Amino acid sequence: MSYDGITNSNRVENTTERKLYAKVVDNVLNSRTLAAHLMGKGKPFNGKTFDYTIKITDSGAGEFFSGLETLASAASDTTIQLSYAHTAFAQPIVIPMLEAFANTGPEATIDLSAFKYEEAHAEATQKLGTAFYGTGTGEQPLGLGAICDDATDVSSIGGQSRSTYSALNGQRNASGGTLSLSKLATLYDDCSAAGIEAEEPTSMWTTKAIWSLYEQLLSPQVRADYRSVGYDMLPVRGDAMVKRVDLKGAAGLSALSFRGIPMLKDDGCTSQTLFMTNEHYLNWHGRTIVPAKFAGMIEKVNLGTPSTMEGVAAAPSEYNGWFHQKEQMMPTQAGLLGRLYVIGQLCTSQPRRQGMLTGITGV
Repeated sequence: MSYDGITNSNRVENTTERKLYAKVVDNVLNSRTLAAHLMGKGKPFNGKTFDYTIKITDSGAGEFFSGLETLASAASDTTIQLSYAHTAFAQPIVIPMLEAFANTGPEATIDLSAFKYEEAHAEATQKLGTAFYGTGTGEQPLGLGAICDDATDVSSIGGQSRSTYSALNGQRNASGGTLSLSKLATLYDDCSAAGIEAEEPTSMWTTKAIWSLYEQLLSPQVRADYRSVGYDMLPVRGDAMVKRVDLKGAAGLSALSFRGIPMLKDDGCTSQTLFMTNEHYLNWHGRTIVPAKFAGMIEKVNLGTPSTMEGVAAAPSEYNGWFHQKEQMMPTQAGLLGRLYVIGQLCTSQPRRQGMLTGITGV
């Protein structure tokens, strides 16, 4: 094999065992912040669909009166249902038998089976993390591209038409090419109901490039804060930013803030786009119960923390929707085949509280 540094002679090569670092360091996968955050706070998916009953119009029945005139008494129909079915993702785990033989014994510094399992999880997280920004095409779960849209690209949500019910439109604003505090303020206000904290955005998600553009807008304040305590952090499964010094060793994501809410960078985010979300009305719902007919063949898994991989693919310790099909010998090939399944849906009950700023290329 080739390597960097002084080339060893055969006297060394043939008599000395090499030192293999006992983990595989991830050089392929990138961070998927939104997926880790929402799946870390996932909620169960029950029933054939997950439905929200929402009010979409005023009854118009309220009235002022002065005496004994006839008052309105007609019944009104003011609600519809948003209905979400689950989606499914499968990631194979393949272990060739002869490679397992070669990996057996005291020379096996890295356990091949454990690595292939954690590699499969990390790759699944990568693809799901990208899908969380998509439009729900190609059997994918809904992403922010669909949830935050105003019928420009996605004409319906939860099975209901946005042209029929304008309240189902997200807030989609064009940046005109530049990011500014006033444009962020406009999007924030468009996603909000005045004076009600629960009806205001809770988080922002964007690319590294746009995150850095926003950092430029905040200088020198950011530089002063960074020198003192570093960037603010958002706990992976938390809702509010904390100072780095207050995180006490727990996992956190670097964040800048606008009006007190965190802006986070994500390698899976749509280019030139910033998303503003209200997580009171945005949840990942995953299946949690194995059907009786499949008991013993698939199992709900606790992804935990990887032991054979380092890098950015750390798994949440709390989750919903992840299942493992136990590895079995392939009938016509010398190897084991198992699978990870992720079954669930990204759901919103109030698309109007979710927004996006598009076309950002500078400040």
